[in-house]
Amino acid sequence: MLLNNFYCNDKAKQTLVNFITDGRLPHTILLEGEDGCGKTTFAKMIAAAVLCQQERANRPCGACRNCRLILSDTHPDVEIVSSDNKANAFHIDQIREIRSTAYIRPNEGIKKIYLIPRGQDMQAPAQNALLKLLEEPPEYCAFLIMTDNAEKILTTVRSRSVTLELFPLSDQELHTRL
Repeated sequence: MLLNNFYCNDKAKQTLVNFITDGRLPHTILLEGEDGCGKTTFAKMIAAAVLCQQERANRPCGACRNCRLILSDTHPDVEIVSSDNKANAFHIDQIREIRSTAYIRPNEGIKKIYLIPRGQDMQAPAQNALLKLLEEPPEYCAFLIMTDNAEKILTTVRSRSVTLELFPLSDQELHTRL
């Protein structure tokens, strides 16, 4: 299982396993942790777990076609939304683009998944626009928002999300793994 290659953060990994095995993945997950703790990697693992072609108990496998495409950033149903300006601020137009494509059914998978790194850089109007989508999302959409501080995300957005906190490896764990 691919999650074995994501060290530490056992609580977040177990929560993900529970979501997948129970078939009750929330439509919005907020991944909180400092820069460099693996939020983007974990978000890709969540996406892989959702779209993996193996039975639920073995997800994400990391070997099936969907897992390989997700991990190489080429799956047509997984979109990494990034800031398109030098200030790294997400503007409302980017969220409007997500809203316009969110209601189009997935191409290959059972869900369309949006990864939003640096969610703390979303301006308030962008977060409010996203909120409208999070209040009544299409059943085939999931949103993974990464942030270094959940307090920078509007309370209304956080209330519609499940927050998973990620931590960097300790010096001892890092030394052991190297």
